Amino acid sequence: MGDMKTSLQGKLAIVTGGAGGMGRSHALRLAELGANVAIIDIDLKVAARYGETLSAASVRDEILNLGRDSIAIEADLSDRKAAFDAVHQIERHFGRIDILVNNAGGAITPIGSSSASMASEEDRNTLFAANFHTAVNMCQACVPALIKEGGVIVNISTVGVCLDDAAARFAMYSASKAAVEKYTRSLAVELGPKQVRVNCIAPGLIATPRVASQAAARNLATGGQADAIPLRRLGQASDITGVVEFLVSDLASYVTGECIRVSGGLQLQTRT
Repeated sequence: MGDMKTSLQGKLAIVTGGAGGMGRSHALRLAELGANVAIIDIDLKVAARYGETLSAASVRDEILNLGRDSIAIEADLSDRKAAFDAVHQIERHFGRIDILVNNAGGAITPIGSSSASMASEEDRNTLFAANFHTAVNMCQACVPALIKEGGVIVNISTVGVCLDDAAARFAMYSASKAAVEKYTRSLAVELGPKQVRVNCIAPGLIATPRVASQAAARNLATGGQADAIPLRRLGQASDITGVVEFLVSDLASYVTGECIRVSGGLQLQTRT
């Protein structure tokens, strides 16, 4: 087995939504493993907005301080042209793309009106744009370069695809992520013969700075909810990053079209 500390040496990873939270965790870990990292985010100042403490002025600077090259692009990836333009800029700078981590997205509409029976057309469109269209645009933009390198795609879903809270408050968000999971499987079938692997991760309740700032108002990812998780704790960004590391490494060289639930066993619980 090769040295994991340099297992991605010379490779280029793109992390969407990489300017803070889980995306930042993924970007820094990939850089620690030797990769150069391109960050694309709709808001490059998102870390400061949610009070996240960085070790440098930006995530890009943190990556540079690790001795890796990095660029950061602010773009709305639900816009197909913006996604393709960002990818072309990255290719011009680095000359290759080996890894795509589609982390951008989230449950960004008011959850009090996001249930299956109440969600407005506007909120539905917003959620599918942020979660599904963004992922598809980036996959399609990166596929030609990934085929050249025999690359890897990791999409991010949610454990909410296979369970709901009592009020089904995340119905449309979860539906958009269910679409991501199906797209992941189809893309894996299509790109497998070209030696490109495509997998998905479905996080549970992860205590990112953004989630923590909204926890009380949304009654989401609170200490009380941790008691209902078999592992009896909320997830941390590093819990998801560890699975990203596995999926982009040679340890997962025969894994494609899968969705790995990373929820502490949350989906195993019987709701009453």
